[in-house]
Amino acid sequence: MNATVTAGELLRRLLAVAGVDAVYGAPLEGVPVTPVADPAVAELLAAAHRRVHRTPSAVHVGDRRLVIGSAVGPVSGSMVGPAVGPAVGPVVGPVVGPVVGDPAGTDERVITRAEELLDPLPGAVALRLDLDLGGAAPDAVPVPAPRPDRWAEPDPAVVEALRRCRAPAVLAGPGVVAAGAVEGLNAFATGGDLGVLNTWGAKGVFHWRSRHHWATVGLQARDFELGGLADADLIVATGVDPDEAPDDRWRLAPTVTVAPGALGPLSEHWRRPPGELGVPPLRSALAVVTQEGWASAALPLAPSRVTLHYGDVFGSGGLVAADPGVAGYWLARTFSTTVLGSAQVPARRGHGFAAACALVARLRRPARPVLAAVDRLSPATAAVLEAAACLGVAVPVEVWDPGGPEVTADDHLERLRRVAVTAPSGPVAVRTDAGQLGRMIDVAGPVVAWGGLGP
Repeated sequence: MNATVTAGELLRRLLAVAGVDAVYGAPLEGVPVTPVADPAVAELLAAAHRRVHRTPSAVHVGDRRLVIGSAVGPVSGSMVGPAVGPAVGPVVGPVVGPVVGDPAGTDERVITRAEELLDPLPGAVALRLDLDLGGAAPDAVPVPAPRPDRWAEPDPAVVEALRRCRAPAVLAGPGVVAAGAVEGLNAFATGGDLGVLNTWGAKGVFHWRSRHHWATVGLQARDFELGGLADADLIVATGVDPDEAPDDRWRLAPTVTVAPGALGPLSEHWRRPPGELGVPPLRSALAVVTQEGWASAALPLAPSRVTLHYGDVFGSGGLVAADPGVAGYWLARTFSTTVLGSAQVPARRGHGFAAACALVARLRRPARPVLAAVDRLSPATAAVLEAAACLGVAVPVEVWDPGGPEVTADDHLERLRRVAVTAPSGPVAVRTDAGQLGRMIDVAGPVVAWGGLGP
């Protein structure tokens, strides 16, 4: 048995203890890395990994700088979060690294346990690694510390507010998914006989046919009002991302905020008997327009007919991801989610995320049915596809091109079935009916997600 452990091996073990199960970017001694030459693409893949696999990931940007992200990273342009700032300190022993976004390096934190890399971690940290330290003693190998008690006793003030209210509603965001608290949300909604609005980063927290699923919201100006929050006497907010749900749009009634991890315990402290759980006008009005598109075979295809096909082919075990824009709006709005994580659309405007999600999904499961839906082939998307080709991974892309070909409903569905299981020769295009968007706007107002659908 070796008496020492190399710094690279120690780093690999430390990352494993911290839960980091993938590193993208430049090669790094002692650590398995998915090779990606472009640091911007590597950061996109790491963000997509956190969304698709719901596990932490890291990027080796070169020059021995390792960026370790939080559970779900935002996407802005072709980069993930803010640019990487300076970092100092060896990885063996205490690790010192400024929080990314603090270019002056003044906000330093000392990491003495592996868990501190990620728990609790408000954002990402950038570490400069010294792998020339020679061997480390075996007792330097990190050992998982005892996990703290994850049972969060409910706030008595929240329990009392729930007991007093008569018409509560829940707004759930992607923080519920990132915290692994979907079961707790289900228990809370079932025990309290509650309707739940989810923003698009939390699509799938309920099956779309569930009586507790009221609607996906945040995409249009009147979503929260028509979704029932204006008629509630108490809004329970949990895991909300302000990029998907700015405060000034949804705080239409008295509000309590519940940490996602406290939802399960809260369900044991407050219950209501089952009753008539009505459907808010948003869901029923949007359903009329959506289902008209489902039934139409007219050309060009209705966007909701296209997303219906997405659900048929990729909805169970597969994945469809879209960049913000027209394709992203329709996927977030009308994809009938039956499996958590089967539809992915980021909260911030940018390009390349859809293709990155498809790539990281197939890196883990090569035969998984995947599709990237985009409005155009941006340079960021092209860069991800180039990286996919270097890795030997086929990434199907469908472009929602207003000047593209008119494809019949039957041909479109058959084409999707083929690209789900075979290596595509390149991106394909589909033209959709722009008029259906106007009917959706008549129902719920202009699109406000990502600042609107403009360029």
